[in-house]
Amino acid sequence: MIQRIQSVFLFVSLCFLIPMFFAPVAVLVHETGEIITFNLVGFFLNETGITTHEYSIMAFGILICVLNLIIIFMYRHRITQIRLCIYNIILLFGLSGVFLFVLYNIKNIKAISFGLPAVFPIVSVILHYLAFRGIRKDELMVQALSRLR
Repeated sequence: MIQRIQSVFLFVSLCFLIPMFFAPVAVLVHETGEIITFNLVGFFLNETGITTHEYSIMAFGILICVLNLIIIFMYRHRITQIRLCIYNIILLFGLSGVFLFVLYNIKNIKAISFGLPAVFPIVSVILHYLAFRGIRKDELMVQALSRLR
């Protein structure tokens, strides 16, 4: 399982996705001067400690992480692993799109500053693509060996 390079890529991708639940993806400055931080869990006002949970984005992130774990442990079913890897890539692009949609549709925001975790979905897409190529290469090798028998 973990000795295959594609499993390592998928595990590193999971390690990039988990901090997005805790680290601020973006910091927003409201017109009143309040600083609002945003991560996968929701919005947090720094001065008052008020929290607004974004359950849809949190569920989306949990779905991506669980699907990533399923892909890692389905190492004997390469075709299914390839399909799930492609689905996860599509979900990661969707997560990035939802981030941008939510952040740019907030009213009365003076400035938006993106943190380092904002690029983690894109890094995860690249790692999923590398895992996809490795899984496909393994499957082609198994098919070639089956033809030789």
